[in-house]
Amino acid sequence: MFCKIRRRLAAQFILLLNQVGAFFLQKKLLLPTVFSLLTVNFKCPLVHSLPYCPGIAYSVPLPSPASDGVQSPYTAANLPNQISNPLLSYMANFSTVLTTFACGRDWYSPLVGCDDCEREYRKWLCAISFTRCAEPSPGDDGYTSIRAAPTVTGHAAAASKATTGGPQKALSALVPVQTRDSPRNPLLPSLGSPYLMLQPCLEQCNQVDRACPPFVGFKCPTSRFNGAYSYGVGYIDGRDGDKGQGLTGSAQDRYGNVWCQLI
Repeated sequence: MFCKIRRRLAAQFILLLNQVGAFFLQKKLLLPTVFSLLTVNFKCPLVHSLPYCPGIAYSVPLPSPASDGVQSPYTAANLPNQISNPLLSYMANFSTVLTTFACGRDWYSPLVGCDDCEREYRKWLCAISFTRCAEPSPGDDGYTSIRAAPTVTGHAAAASKATTGGPQKALSALVPVQTRDSPRNPLLPSLGSPYLMLQPCLEQCNQVDRACPPFVGFKCPTSRFNGAYSYGVGYIDGRDGDKGQGLTGSAQDRYGNVWCQLI
């Protein structure tokens, strides 16, 4: 009798799960997941498991660590010292600067302290040190075609209706990098082939500026002057700096579309 009751309860529970799933699908609260694979021409290896940069878990334009050309990943165990040593030195020097002032005892802000400043600086340093390789979604040309000039007044995060012939369309901050171009981080060896670089969000830099005390002297480029040359502008915050008023309001949507790099 006990076994029969347990089987009946299990059957009722499975039926309930099916009904709940059908309800969510009907109400469009659950949407199908679509996966796409990288193309065979994608050469950038994965970099992950770096204790000093825990937010790095994506492809970086580096030569393959394997001598046979197999695209194996980079970790803290095999990342070249020419990349990791300067990075660790920058972090240590920044911490030294912060500890020369009263941190944790005499706060410079009622909202943030030196621990917040150090955390945001580490995230920013890792994001700009490890350039992210990416590819557009299959069949999508929604990305920038050339890098913005240093004197540009703002980076177009959207294609106008006149350009698309339809509604305004968000463009990912993907910038083509040719073999002859210098890498964003001069410490990175050349990949040896063209790739698409995903620019970091300008907000990655602004988070450091907001969290750190004025004596550090950390400054970010502005969206009105030259920010678009090295950052994705207008995605999260508006062009005038209005928080959360950008075209997408975030660096990535729930479907996996990444507009700019933010860790």
